[in-house]
Amino acid sequence: MATKKINYITKEGYDKLITELRDYKEVQLPAVLERLSEAKALWDLSENFEYKSAMEDKDFINSKIVELEKLLANAEIIKEEKTKDTGVVTYGSKVTLKIEWDKDEYTVSIVWIWEVGIVWDDDLLISLDSPIGHAIKWHKAWDEVKMRLGNDRKSVKILKVS
Repeated sequence: MATKKINYITKEGYDKLITELRDYKEVQLPAVLERLSEAKALWDLSENFEYKSAMEDKDFINSKIVELEKLLANAEIIKEEKTKDTGVVTYGSKVTLKIEWDKDEYTVSIVWIWEVGIVWDDDLLISLDSPIGHAIKWHKAWDEVKMRLGNDRKSVKILKVS
């Protein structure tokens, strides 16, 4: 028997995915169905660009709806108080980093891989599955770790974890 894969996600990411799903179902799908209806009224569907375009859009929207529903069905919201109390880098952490090849410091939010594509105001989002995320995972402030970058390894200093 296959085990259910849990998709860990922050509360903010979960809410944004719910909003995205609602937009696909309540705004985008009805609009594309209206376009399909209008295109069908033009009769000759074999050379009807509007019809073909609307069908492609409908298929894309339906696939996004199925993908989001599957994702959300297995979602488990990360309890932020659990991650913040430990002081180690994990899902939901906010981490300030200094990267070897860059003079700037960066503050990033550690999120589940599906959340990386979601726009969150001005936050930089990285997944624990990314090269930097993998390197800093389970480390604490002031740890210096190595990150694989191509055939090279670069140093990343963790300045703060909250």
